[in-house]
Amino acid sequence: MSHILNMERLMKFLLPAAALLVSAAAMADAPSKPVITGNILRLDSACDFTESSLNIQRDNLSLSATLNKAAAARLQQATGDFLNQSMVVVINDVPVSAPVVRAVINTGKVQFALGRDAADKLLPTLLETTCYQEKPQAK
Repeated sequence: MSHILNMERLMKFLLPAAALLVSAAAMADAPSKPVITGNILRLDSACDFTESSLNIQRDNLSLSATLNKAAAARLQQATGDFLNQSMVVVINDVPVSAPVVRAVINTGKVQFALGRDAADKLLPTLLETTCYQEKPQAK
């Protein structure tokens, strides 16, 4: 009889825990994009980069890119609009930088130091050659 009572107690504990695990697993299947707010410049490497290169050193990884005319104009506009403010730069839906804008950038050339997390997410997307940019860039 004591085994039955112990089993009933165990089931009262295990069933809610199992339900939590199942619901957590179901939620994990739907990857979520980060919610980014504020001053944002979105770039798509397949649409906006005419040239790009990676510099890989022991503990440092940097991405340099030359932007096409339209993207360079957006960069110039954004850096002018957000002067002395933070601006999040998002490339291929990956936030890569959030500097305080200190000057208008009108060269069409950019360079970003990439953290490990951003690099892990961004590098595979840089091989994409299809441009998915369909809507105007939000400020």
